[in-house]
Amino acid sequence: MSDPNHPLRPSAPPWSLIGAVVLLVASLGGALYTIDAREVAVVTLFGAPVRTVTTPGLYLRAPWPLNEVIRFDRRARLLTVPATEMLTQDKKNLVVEPFVLWRVSDPKMFLEAVGTTAVAETQLSDLAVSRIASSLGQREYAALMAVQATSSAASPMLSASLKDDVAKIAARRLGIEVLDLRLRTLGLPLQNEQSIYDRMRAERSRIANRYRSEGEEQAASIRADADRKAAEMLAEAEQAAARIEAGAEQTAARLYAEAFAENPSLYLQLREIEAFETLINEDDTIVLQSDSPLFRRMLGSAP
Repeated sequence: MSDPNHPLRPSAPPWSLIGAVVLLVASLGGALYTIDAREVAVVTLFGAPVRTVTTPGLYLRAPWPLNEVIRFDRRARLLTVPATEMLTQDKKNLVVEPFVLWRVSDPKMFLEAVGTTAVAETQLSDLAVSRIASSLGQREYAALMAVQATSSAASPMLSASLKDDVAKIAARRLGIEVLDLRLRTLGLPLQNEQSIYDRMRAERSRIANRYRSEGEEQAASIRADADRKAAEMLAEAEQAAARIEAGAEQTAARLYAEAFAENPSLYLQLREIEAFETLINEDDTIVLQSDSPLFRRMLGSAP
């Protein structure tokens, strides 16, 4: 019996009960997990996927190792593919650097197909390169360069069908949604640039020489035509002048005849004066006979 002079003390809780409470709290804490708006998750049972969680919130699971929650970032990611040399249809080398905008669309498939972001980007890079190479291999170099020259970027070279093809394969095989696929750069390999530029300059020079030669031929033809027309005009002018001169001589002869008929003495004097003007120049020496009419005219005697 207890001593009435000593009050009863509460007995200490057993350690087994404390341990059970701690274990229960720990178990409940491990069974709760949250998914925020930036994540998606896959819940596994002994490593095998059993449930996909895509809606943010608080969830319950069995304690580890029964259940494990594997999380993936659901935000869009930018993958820059390393520059790769590709061949056009006419066997010209091009350096292509694509980039892909992507995100996880099917967490369960993503986990089973690739498991990690690094592996996913490796496979997505290989897929993009193979499809772009196949597309460029069906187009000629000149056509590609013409498209690039009329655009501010190389992206228009990737058709919508090519982007759709890559997106469908990535979704079906990798659980990835491809949001965009473009080319960051498109150019020539460094070792080929100089030879390509040399050929382009030679081609431009050949075209310029052809235009120059055609221009010179046209100029020569124009000059020859102008010379021919000038010669024809000159000949016509000379013929006209000859006709005018002949007419003038006929008129002069007629006038001389009329003047002689009216006044023979005056006519002879005028003819002598004309003869003087024709024969006598400065510093000329003339020898005449004394009975020459010109001599008598110079002496001032009558004829």
